[in-house]
Amino acid sequence: MSEPFVTHLTVTEHPLREDLRTEIEALGRSLRRPLLAVLTAVAGGPPRPARIVRAIGLDKSLASRFVRAVQSDSDLELMYVVPSPEGLRMLAERAADSAGPDLTHELLAVIQRFELLLDRIPGGRASIDAQISEESSDVRERSEHAARQAAFKSMSFLLGHYCETLSTTLFCVPAANGRMVDAIEVQRRIGLRRLRPATPLPLLSFYYLPEDVTPGETISFESIHGATRSDSPDDYLLREFSTNPLPELAVMRDGPISTLVLPGDPSVIAPTQLTSAFHIRNAWPLVPDERVVDVRGYILHMPTRRLVRDVYVADGLWSGATPRVTYLLPGPRGETPRPDDDGLRHYANVNLSAPIEALPASSKAYSLPGSSNHDAAIRHVLERSGHARTSFHGWRCAIMYPVPMMEMMWWLIHPGTRQK
Repeated sequence: MSEPFVTHLTVTEHPLREDLRTEIEALGRSLRRPLLAVLTAVAGGPPRPARIVRAIGLDKSLASRFVRAVQSDSDLELMYVVPSPEGLRMLAERAADSAGPDLTHELLAVIQRFELLLDRIPGGRASIDAQISEESSDVRERSEHAARQAAFKSMSFLLGHYCETLSTTLFCVPAANGRMVDAIEVQRRIGLRRLRPATPLPLLSFYYLPEDVTPGETISFESIHGATRSDSPDDYLLREFSTNPLPELAVMRDGPISTLVLPGDPSVIAPTQLTSAFHIRNAWPLVPDERVVDVRGYILHMPTRRLVRDVYVADGLWSGATPRVTYLLPGPRGETPRPDDDGLRHYANVNLSAPIEALPASSKAYSLPGSSNHDAAIRHVLERSGHARTSFHGWRCAIMYPVPMMEMMWWLIHPGTRQK
């Protein structure tokens, strides 16, 4: 149903070799003093980009990078921020009259060491920058945000559509049979946009039991109204929390999977809001037989500016469990290592940040800023599912510019359960 269940793997990282790190830090220390002295000689202290531009006619973006470099907190960060040797040489040449021959010579000597390092390292500057980002959380955070934003822009252009906010809210509740755990999920898409009006827009997919499978303790998907075999959009869409009226949607079938698609008709306006909900029966055992359990897997097919994924567990269920989020490359894999497996990390794991915060219990427990009627939509689904009075505790993972086409895994780590 919707974004299908998946399984997980772990990553291969290439940590910065200690000798190379030492060399890069030493180069940063050697560069910081003459670079700051040259900038001060040109534009006074503390140096400001606008003053540097006025004094020697340097490009403003280049001047800003020089100032950020000398203001960086560490020598590794300086080496990440500072422009290339070509940019440094340009500064040395234009600032020669103000800085004097001794200071200019010192800066040029460090620039030459920088060039030799880049020539010696396979991949040059890109390789060094990538490895520095593994060592510095601040550098990595800024670099990852810029890369995510670039991916969002390029994928939106290539696919011809995007979404401002996509949210999923998953509730884990005891099943009626007393042996399993069910799930209820609400998905919301806010601010759908088609950059090219003739682009067909897949909105959501859902799974229904094949005719030869009997519902029981097998995992199965159904609407919150209880229909197990229907592929009617109205069984999964919540029209009262979507654009009204919704345009007519096409149903594309592929075996037991049906996908709702906005046709590639320029006269059809994409809905600005779309809310759907479904019930997953017998998703997990009531008593976990493993310490680390994959709770939900998602593949983001739509470029999205903001992604919010919430997971709630009914109070008294899986006491003491803690959440983890991992990413991996989609595609066939062998056995899926758990997030806390020892040893080398799996090649398919992708090292992307995934901040998780505990959600406080309050009168607005299900609110989401910027997502209209979010609390009302969630409470409506809980009411229809018979859990309006159920108490939950939960977590949220909110990400700006999530990377499309990656598998995102939610895990719960259960204390006191042995790993198989």
